[in-house]
Amino acid sequence: MSAEAAAYPKLLKIYKELNRQNGIIFDAKSERNALELERNSLKGFAKLTKKGELQSRIDCKNEEIDLLKVGLSGIAKRYGFQTVHNFYKIFAVSKTANADYQDESDKWEERYGEKAQRREDSIYKRLQNYQKENSNQHIKRTIKSKGREAR
Repeated sequence: MSAEAAAYPKLLKIYKELNRQNGIIFDAKSERNALELERNSLKGFAKLTKKGELQSRIDCKNEEIDLLKVGLSGIAKRYGFQTVHNFYKIFAVSKTANADYQDESDKWEERYGEKAQRREDSIYKRLQNYQKENSNQHIKRTIKSKGREAR
């Protein structure tokens, strides 16, 4: 197993943590977009009264999103990566190496593993049974031929 393939489980854990954080960011952006749509759809007197409140809520959401994005890079740095992008590059290499290792492992198991051994055993047993039947038939023929000679 290569070093990249061996590192895959640890990197997968980090990847899941980053995806969870990305999900939180996506939800926050969705909420911000909904607030912006609501602000933009205001008309008349409500535009004057609610616009300031909605704008302050949008600004708070923007700050929250910025903090969450900083949290993404913090996760990557906590595990020793300079940037999230560097982590994703290394994760992709590790994922490919792990998949290649799994394929090779499956092929090896198919050729030399327990299933292959069982298949070889069954072929060996069938060959033995065939040889026994063949020798039994040969013995029966010789007994029959001796019986005919005795007449």
